[in-house]
Amino acid sequence: MTGSNPLRLRAAAVAVRGDQVLLVLRERDGRRYAVLPGGGVEPGETPQQACLRELREETGLGGELVALLPVGLDRAAPAVYLHVEAGPGAPEVRSDAPEAALSSPSNHYQPAWVPVSDVEEVGLVPSLAVDAVRMAVSAGRSPAAAPPPSARPPR
Repeated sequence: MTGSNPLRLRAAAVAVRGDQVLLVLRERDGRRYAVLPGGGVEPGETPQQACLRELREETGLGGELVALLPVGLDRAAPAVYLHVEAGPGAPEVRSDAPEAALSSPSNHYQPAWVPVSDVEEVGLVPSLAVDAVRMAVSAGRSPAAAPPPSARPPR
């Protein structure tokens, strides 16, 4: 289509710890919903790099890539879902993140660990994000959720 903006690929982080998933709880113009940490892939950036950048910007947490999650494709809003191990610490929007500048009484971002059982209740969108969370959970416990080495029984 001539004159139209090309679709921008989005990279989303699916971080699971035990029975919780890392989400960004949103309130925008009175509507409450949740999204996975993520955003658009910048020119010259891979989806993997974008995923980890967005994770850090939106939650303040670092992470390591685990796997590409084979969810379907939404042609209207294409996204790559990546299972990640989030680093330690409490999630918070970084002060230098674009979300911090966009935050207002009618547009609020709050990263939080949410029980996987509450994903639909908090309104996680889009539906492919719900599928991605289910895939990450079914992949098993993440190493980040395991006890630290000093607490593990000897082999």
